[in-house]
Amino acid sequence: MANSPVQIILNTNDFIEALDNKGGGPSKDFFAGNDREFSNHRDNLRRQLSDIRSMQLTNSYAKISYAKVTLKHAAIAKSHRPTSQVFKRQIAPVVGAGDLGELYIELTPESIDEINNKVAQAEPETRYREVNGKSEPYPSRLRSEIGAIQNISAYVASDKRKFSVSEAVNWLATAETGGSYIVELFDTPPSRQDWDLLSRYKRELFESFFNGLEKIGNGLFVSRIITGNGASVSFGVKLEESNSRPVIQLTTSTISQSKQIEKKPTDLDAQRHAVLLEFLEQHPLVKKITLPPIITKSTDVARVTKGDFFEIPSILDNVTYPKICVVDGGVSDILGDWIEDRWDFISPADKDENHGTFIAGLATFGQSLNGNAICKEIDGCKIIDLDILPSPGKFENYFPKPFQFFTELEIAVQDLKARTGVRVFNFSMNIEEHNSTEGYSLFAQLLDKIAEENDVIFVISAGNTKHPDFRREWPSDSFDALKILASSRNDSIKKPAESCRNVSVSALNPPHLDNVIPLALSNYSCRGPGLRVGLKPDFAHIGGSGTIHPVFGHGLLSLNDAGEVVDGCGTSYAAPNVAKTIASLDHTIEGNVSRETLIALGIHHSSLPESLNDKNLRNITKHLVGFGVPNGSDEILTGDPTSITLVFANRVISGHKMSFKFSWPSSLVRDGKCFGHAKLTIVSTPKFDYNYGAEFVRINVDAALRQLQTNGHYLGRLSAIYTPDPGDGGQYEKDQIEHSFKWSPVKVYEKTFPRGIGPTTDWSLDVEYLTRDGVSVPAAGVPFTAILTISDPDKERPVFNDMRQMLQSLGVQAVDIKTAARVTPRV
Repeated sequence: MANSPVQIILNTNDFIEALDNKGGGPSKDFFAGNDREFSNHRDNLRRQLSDIRSMQLTNSYAKISYAKVTLKHAAIAKSHRPTSQVFKRQIAPVVGAGDLGELYIELTPESIDEINNKVAQAEPETRYREVNGKSEPYPSRLRSEIGAIQNISAYVASDKRKFSVSEAVNWLATAETGGSYIVELFDTPPSRQDWDLLSRYKRELFESFFNGLEKIGNGLFVSRIITGNGASVSFGVKLEESNSRPVIQLTTSTISQSKQIEKKPTDLDAQRHAVLLEFLEQHPLVKKITLPPIITKSTDVARVTKGDFFEIPSILDNVTYPKICVVDGGVSDILGDWIEDRWDFISPADKDENHGTFIAGLATFGQSLNGNAICKEIDGCKIIDLDILPSPGKFENYFPKPFQFFTELEIAVQDLKARTGVRVFNFSMNIEEHNSTEGYSLFAQLLDKIAEENDVIFVISAGNTKHPDFRREWPSDSFDALKILASSRNDSIKKPAESCRNVSVSALNPPHLDNVIPLALSNYSCRGPGLRVGLKPDFAHIGGSGTIHPVFGHGLLSLNDAGEVVDGCGTSYAAPNVAKTIASLDHTIEGNVSRETLIALGIHHSSLPESLNDKNLRNITKHLVGFGVPNGSDEILTGDPTSITLVFANRVISGHKMSFKFSWPSSLVRDGKCFGHAKLTIVSTPKFDYNYGAEFVRINVDAALRQLQTNGHYLGRLSAIYTPDPGDGGQYEKDQIEHSFKWSPVKVYEKTFPRGIGPTTDWSLDVEYLTRDGVSVPAAGVPFTAILTISDPDKERPVFNDMRQMLQSLGVQAVDIKTAARVTPRV
């Protein structure tokens, strides 16, 4: 098999060509033939706008306000957005979004008057034109945009806050919350010295907001939580027991926190909180007020000491090892020289190192402890100990100010990566949120930012349910499994596992226990869906059984902080096996491997466990185990002579696409038809803007494998994995998001051709893009990695050699990915 490694294409720039993207076609008349209904709808929208204007004129803070524009179900796609005629950027700009088809617009009394006058100009009757002998509706763009709108409503207090004052005070009384509200704004306040550059209305908006905060009185502390392109405009707002004047910081702190920072208790006076919340929900600049999360380890379901001490192997001379950073409460000294570096943030008296040591033990000695059926990577791993989470009750001693935990994490990752080169961070922590909190979490936003800026990957546990919510063990009958899932409660994936720049992992049963279904979803493991875009969790791996076996216990072994062999289970313990595979790929491939390539290799070479590979479970399996269980790194990179895997690593450039033309392997062609199996994965890092809610992914990078037809056009031949049976899905935008990975940074397509498919042997692998309304591709492009595997399901034909010869004849430069960094800057 040594002659069939993964091949990376070096000269991908030779396949870049102009992208012919003509958009979504002519305007649609949503009221064709229903002119009376259209007139009523148009007049109703004008009334809604007038009502908003009346509210503006009576607002004591500012004349600028924000409104929600809800689009019709059939108008969610970019081509129908009401932004070229109704809500023009220079008059009423779109400043964000909520759920799918819900836009936020900025309005002034003057802009409302202008929009109302414009709406009144739409033609009241349906217009038609002849097309190929048929009469079709042909509306003006204005009528089409008005018809696309369901309604326009003011953004009011009930949109901003979903909890009561008493709920807030009770929640903030828990020290682990940090005591701060999360307050998201519609717009970013500039530095005060630049306020003279603002319009009168904008200056009034910001000035009234900060003046109102200062009137709350002494002990108020406000600081920006996260900054950067596309970051939500979020501030931590805390009431402290202090006589200090109000402090308002418009930027984030960049200094590592000291354990000697003065600790000021949270002021839990309900009356003060009521005054603060009333001001925030009434001010038009405020978009959302939420309660802070409680950061916890992804708690053990159980752990049992076996009583045996494990002899720690020595590090071998002249051998290098993959590296993993364990982000946790600390790793025990018993791992000795396998610990390369430490952050040393938490005092020894405030540490609980059992959880982190179990994770580090699995990553370092997992195969010796559990065998290669559970731990696929060979033993040996250098550990970087990022101790950041203190023992219960000690959190506020280390992080007394709003969201200092996030700042410390960001600084630690940057520093430890610079010191050690580590790029894979095992993150077996989750957050507990108040039940009023919804949407993409601030913690996930932060992990996205850290991962992208530092070129690292967080491997995040999906989270565990609490014991009363454990599901019944997975049955052998798929319909019984569906019943169990339908009746389960409180088992949704835990934040921040929805992070789209990183990967998350759910837990499976061990393969060797006879009291549970092997490799079925563990009864404690949380499950997706995680968010509107993409697939979460991304992976699954063995995390131990929640039901104890009389001999083997939970079926997963590692070490405690004393060096004893212990038995445990939890999604915390599924994550390090995936982290080890990604770290091993990074270690084995020479040079700097892109995040996109590392994630794509893992996802592309994942497969579903047999217990979940059932057509009756197709629509829910993706939410349980994502793309499946990854192969070991050696198996991923070595390949098979009856298949070939090609890697394309490049960037999407504005106005261009990558189009790689090739011939199907000759050994898989019979009677002019192409046989075999094809799988295509693409991972990209598109622009994110979290101000746009469910539409925060602003550029859709997609890939397609197309076959040349007799008419000269290419026809797509692959389907997205988990695609429902024909007739189950639709062509609306939401169906493409749900079933075809539209707007997801990760996409996987595949197809088997058992009867052959024609009419030619000419194919094209295309990588294209689509932007949201008003968005352009950055000058630096959007990095992506596309991976294509063509294989013989019968494992008989020499596909690798056939394709290699074909590529050479076309002048395609392909080399073993493990050494490609010697000749190309991007892998």
